[in-house]
Amino acid sequence: MKKAVGFDQKIQLHQLDFIANEISRMSSRDVLYQQVDEQLMADIGGAKSRANARTILFKIWFLVPDEHMELRDRALDMFQRATPEEKLVLHWGMCLLAYPFFKDTIEQLGYLFHLQDEVTSEQIGRKMKGLYGERRRVEVSVNAVLSSIRSWGVLEMEKRNTHTIAVQINVFSTDIKKWLVQVMLIVTGKSVIELNHIAGEPCIFPFELSVLESELSGNELEITRQGVGRLMVGLK
Repeated sequence: MKKAVGFDQKIQLHQLDFIANEISRMSSRDVLYQQVDEQLMADIGGAKSRANARTILFKIWFLVPDEHMELRDRALDMFQRATPEEKLVLHWGMCLLAYPFFKDTIEQLGYLFHLQDEVTSEQIGRKMKGLYGERRRVEVSVNAVLSSIRSWGVLEMEKRNTHTIAVQINVFSTDIKKWLVQVMLIVTGKSVIELNHIAGEPCIFPFELSVLESELSGNELEITRQGVGRLMVGLK
């Protein structure tokens, strides 16, 4: 059985910002649908491409499965007072939750950037075709993810098809740190992550995440000790 792909259209930050802002004040799903469609007309001329982008935006922020609804609601609450950098972190986490293909592409990028300073489109394409099969749809979706995160300011392409990390974004908010760690545990399927290893998780490679034990206290996460000096973080 072929693995689902789905993320097949370039998505821009202002489009993500728009739907996240409108959800909290929408009167109905149909109204939100129309508002997002009108917003996308300024960026996307073709009806099919616009429909694809709208589907992706709704899956990321609105049509969220029940098990992720609490995370989405917390993200929307934090979004209202977040800085632009913090909003990017929230969009990033919601994309990881919504699209396994996005998560896998980002994770492969993170692995490669831990080994080298530059990653080519061909390298990441080969990695993803190894996971999802030799399909044209996979190639299209890899390009969609890469072009999206380039437009978000995460990657730069200084020479043809060769990407570097544009900037490392520091995450300072304790609430967002806690939220992002919870997202990481869910999307990676890990029961625990060592506290000192959180910052090196490939799926958050653009972010500088220094996490203290005291910052992860609460109802969602649990910290346990393994051996001497090893603190493990898991979901409750």
